Amino acid sequence: MTLRKKFHFGERATTDSKAEAPIALTAEDEANLDAYVDKIQETVAILRKEITAINEGELEVISNVFEEKSKILKWLELRTPLVEPFLNHDIARKLKIKEHLGELRKYIEEDGVMLSRMAVAARTILREVEKVSNRNELGNVYGKSGKKMSANSSGAPGIDREF
Repeated sequence: MTLRKKFHFGERATTDSKAEAPIALTAEDEANLDAYVDKIQETVAILRKEITAINEGELEVISNVFEEKSKILKWLELRTPLVEPFLNHDIARKLKIKEHLGELRKYIEEDGVMLSRMAVAARTILREVEKVSNRNELGNVYGKSGKKMSANSSGAPGIDREF
């Protein structure tokens, strides 16, 4: 016989689906809500930093904040199920979680648009470089050093048979 896994939320849920009584909030739930708001604000700050850097042409910031941004967004994703049942609770309204989530969404969308534009620009540049390289069949005409290779050379170093 397998023991049933116990869920904290299941203990608080009412069995009567018509009951409109608010879900009881524990100290742990309040701590989760506070931490969630803090992480949302931290995420917004990271996104603002990235957007500002992109606008100023400091593109190295993108790779610098990538890992931090990934970790914090994963944290939010994992904590959302703990917070969702309480979004209409008085404490959630007091903490303005929905407003913070709206602000986060705005910055995520803006950051996503900017990053996708950069990706399109990078692909366009790559395509143009390939066109220029292949325009006059320049492939295998010049070696890595920039010197013109001989017509019978395949690009691989030859063997000197004379001593």
